Amino acid sequence: MYRMEKFSDFIVEQKDEAYKLIVFNNSNEDVRDVGKRTRPDFKLLVDSAKKVGIQIFNVEYTGLYISESGGKIFLNSLDFDEDGNVIMPTESGEAKYQKPIEINSENTLIFARGLGTFGYTTNRRWVDIIKGLEDRGFKTIPSIKTWDMCSSKYYCDQLFKQNNLRTPITVPITYSDDSERAVKTGGLKFPLILKASSGSQTGVGVIIVESMRSLHATVQMLTFLKPYVDLLVQEYIKIDYDIRVLVSNGEVIAAMKRNVLSGDIRSNASLGAKTESIVLTEVEKQISLKVAELVEGDLVGVDLLPAKNRDVDQPYILEVNGTPGLGGIEEVTKGKSVTQEIMKTYLNRENWR
Repeated sequence: MYRMEKFSDFIVEQKDEAYKLIVFNNSNEDVRDVGKRTRPDFKLLVDSAKKVGIQIFNVEYTGLYISESGGKIFLNSLDFDEDGNVIMPTESGEAKYQKPIEINSENTLIFARGLGTFGYTTNRRWVDIIKGLEDRGFKTIPSIKTWDMCSSKYYCDQLFKQNNLRTPITVPITYSDDSERAVKTGGLKFPLILKASSGSQTGVGVIIVESMRSLHATVQMLTFLKPYVDLLVQEYIKIDYDIRVLVSNGEVIAAMKRNVLSGDIRSNASLGAKTESIVLTEVEKQISLKVAELVEGDLVGVDLLPAKNRDVDQPYILEVNGTPGLGGIEEVTKGKSVTQEIMKTYLNRENWR
């Protein structure tokens, strides 16, 4: 775990006041270890912010609220222990808060990490806090609009198809006994992919199904456990690797090849998939930039399935992530710090568009 000793160490003179970066995190260990996954990224952000001269604060969604006093705005967040773990409220309801953080829209940038997915790993209040900050003129990354678009795989699939981008055949399952209709509508063949439309960046909620019988049984079980779950069936394209492209402020700043896990269909670095750097073709770069533009994303991870002829043909777009992990791609990028490049981008106030 990581702990910043003194926030004042990160202050530099820049016009009248130093820039502040507020990193929102969900450290609730009851929610699939989301907090544990975000902490390495927070360390990267801290180290990079220090090098470029940005003051950085970590805040926890649980217990977070906004207050105003004397015309000033403050974030009120639970405190952290010496190891960087959030101090959760006691069983009796007692909570320890850190000193309120004064913020203003002219010098404060919000990185909304760990937002998760509605109904799974987030709640409405967290989203409303970020929307409230946007209404006050704050720049948030991602914006709620971008996060909302990226949170729905089905919406993104429709958006990309409407813009003549290539995606695997994808069909929604609309109710518990809808499996056969969905497969026929898409002209799909087994094996195929069954996934949640609203998903995380960790590969959770993606399975391969070998037969109609298995599909029907799995869908019925999932809809019984969670009646309003949004499910998709998708064309299965056998691959050895996919590509994660990191787009920041309208530029491709890094890319990595993610090899499929042995005996699995997933290639998520967070699940242990082996990664390495890769040089993108011009086609892959332009498609990634187009995807980021369509979801209005300042910082997004675009997942591509490369075409056989990478120099000529469009890749398949697998999905786009509005809060991409930084640790995996940082490890394979040699000669530069990806996270530091992101931080440098926002030293320029004009990039807070």
